[in-house]
Amino acid sequence: MPPRKKQRVEHTTSSAPDSVSTPPRRTTRAMAKAALVPAVASQADRPPAASHSQLPTASRPQKGSTSRTVGKPRKGHLNTLPEIALEIQLEIYSYLQLKDLLNLSRTCKKFREFFLNRKMNESLWKQARINTDGFPERPPFISEPAFVHLLYSPYCHRCACSNVHSVLWCWFTRYCAKCLREVTVNWAEAEEYARAHGGSALFPHSGPFALLNVVKPSNSYSHKHSRTYNRVHLEHLERLLAEWRNICPTDTPWEKAYKIVDEFEERISAELSSRNAYAKQCKAWFDEQEDKRWAVLNAARTARFDEIVKRLQDSGWDKEITFMGTEGLKEMAAFPVVRQAAKLTPKVWQDVYNRLEGHLNEVRMKRITTERCAVLTSRFDLFDIAIRDHYVRLPRSALMEYRPRSVDLAFIDKCRSVLDVPNEQTVSRADIEAILPDVVVRWEAEQKEKLTELVKSALPGPVPDNVDVLSLAVAIFGCSCIGRDHYWHSTPGKSEPDPPRFPIILGHDCMRDCSYWYESQKQSEYEHIATKRRPLAAPQQPFKIDNIKRTNDVVREACKVIEAIGLDPLRTTIDDLKDCQARLRCLSCPEHKGGYAFTWETAINHACSYVCSFDKHNEWILVEGEQLELTRRLEAEAHDITLTSKAAREHIVWACSLCVDVDEKWPKMQEHYKAMHPDQDAESCLKNGTIYRHPLESCSVQLKPPVQIVATKPEIGPKCRNVHYS
Repeated sequence: MPPRKKQRVEHTTSSAPDSVSTPPRRTTRAMAKAALVPAVASQADRPPAASHSQLPTASRPQKGSTSRTVGKPRKGHLNTLPEIALEIQLEIYSYLQLKDLLNLSRTCKKFREFFLNRKMNESLWKQARINTDGFPERPPFISEPAFVHLLYSPYCHRCACSNVHSVLWCWFTRYCAKCLREVTVNWAEAEEYARAHGGSALFPHSGPFALLNVVKPSNSYSHKHSRTYNRVHLEHLERLLAEWRNICPTDTPWEKAYKIVDEFEERISAELSSRNAYAKQCKAWFDEQEDKRWAVLNAARTARFDEIVKRLQDSGWDKEITFMGTEGLKEMAAFPVVRQAAKLTPKVWQDVYNRLEGHLNEVRMKRITTERCAVLTSRFDLFDIAIRDHYVRLPRSALMEYRPRSVDLAFIDKCRSVLDVPNEQTVSRADIEAILPDVVVRWEAEQKEKLTELVKSALPGPVPDNVDVLSLAVAIFGCSCIGRDHYWHSTPGKSEPDPPRFPIILGHDCMRDCSYWYESQKQSEYEHIATKRRPLAAPQQPFKIDNIKRTNDVVREACKVIEAIGLDPLRTTIDDLKDCQARLRCLSCPEHKGGYAFTWETAINHACSYVCSFDKHNEWILVEGEQLELTRRLEAEAHDITLTSKAAREHIVWACSLCVDVDEKWPKMQEHYKAMHPDQDAESCLKNGTIYRHPLESCSVQLKPPVQIVATKPEIGPKCRNVHYS
């Protein structure tokens, strides 16, 4: 049992003997102080009141003291209102609105009994309805208090759970989602229930909306068994069936029942129409009030959010607020702790700040990363310009395009020490140009040495010491674009990319594409910007010799072409073949393609395009005699047409040697010359080489394609054999 409270002896200044106090009652400190002051002492004779700490121990109020005074009622209390004269109360209530009366009726039992008294409905509730502007007319089938409760109380009418803001106007009630499923059935279940309870004549004679109001009506047959559409109130259905059974008992003949059902349906439909008319008016008023409520609520939320943003800015998060922008602030405004409309008290603000601090720290890290990436992007833009200006001199030539990219040099320690510095430190173009010459020379030397070793390993024998390996005619490299599209070649020589040589291989971007490397090796903002600077661009990695594939295959095929001409592939350089007039025919092509004459370059291209195929094109024969003369005549016309044809001008990317970075298709190149070089003619510049084919841009037109000299496959002569030179 809990301990009994001790009785306290009342200490007073009167001469009356001490007496035992009444049973202890709960008191407050103010009540105890007031009890210590003599009731009869005058204001002049009364000594100054002593504080709680200055009182003697015996005079201090003890816990459980019985002394009590009537305290001043707190502001807003209406505990004395029922004691006022009834006439005054009625005068006060006559100025109130319906919502005020509803709230008063819920204050205490006395108010509930008073306001829910049916005799007072005519006077109080009717006047309150007049005081409420725009209030809809009350339906006759619902009382005044119930109507006001329906409109203003967001509670479920079955389980009394809160936050039920939607009203089912077809039934003039509110249900939560759980109760709605429990008190309703779908239309198929309603028909089955009606047949089982004497309503077979009603269904399916009447349509789904003729006798009952349903939630989310739908005429679709698929919604007949839906758990969402055409929900029928089971209580209304039972009431309808009970009324029907009173009119038409179950033993009524079918002929008579069908006559009665028409009259019954007409009467019920009229009642539903009248009910729906009231529902329409009430819904319009309710929606208007909801819009006003949401407007006030959103205004309070907006003001609260603005105050939160202002306090965050004052707390040192101004940069993060600016970085988030409109979308970020909209996302933060949707947080549950932020989107409330409650007043932002100091305690509430501290709770909001604590919950937002983690999100703000993430935004800060993102801001720092974004700022770092922006600084690095601007530095790499300067780096690209410095590399371009280091290589390109006007007039520009194709050889100047074979230069390293910024990603190739970015991971060299000397470059990284200049570019990867804090944001506060300025990196100028002069700082980059100071280190660039030495870095470029070292990078080119390393790549040349590695490429030389790669070609040596693919050659059939050793190369003489006086011959540069990379200058050999067979010194070509495997590329990802070699040999992948040979199935689509309808004509030899068409759409066959040139196998890259040195230094062309240095400019091939396919040597740098590798998304797997990017995803697995990305570690910092510097490496991210160096490998993937543009959001929509493919990631790149530094130039690596390991990315060159199938070099042994393409070198082997090139050696067979050079051997077919009758030259030594280990000694023959590109310069030796500049004036080569020999033409070859592919004996491996089908009959309808076997009559083409190739130059040594196009022959190598054709053979390399089949390195990934089981059908190798490595059997060649020299074109001699009359066929050689015919080939030269056809080439003169075909090569000239290729250079000036419409197909070439539409597909080939052309470069302007008078500008450092102008590479366009032919129509735009003509516009460029008219705007920037009006004294030059584009046609003349194309012929004299001022406009040249960009060496690194892919196209589907070869400038020297093979020509067809016979329509059928020729007789097979001696096949070329692999000769190894020592």
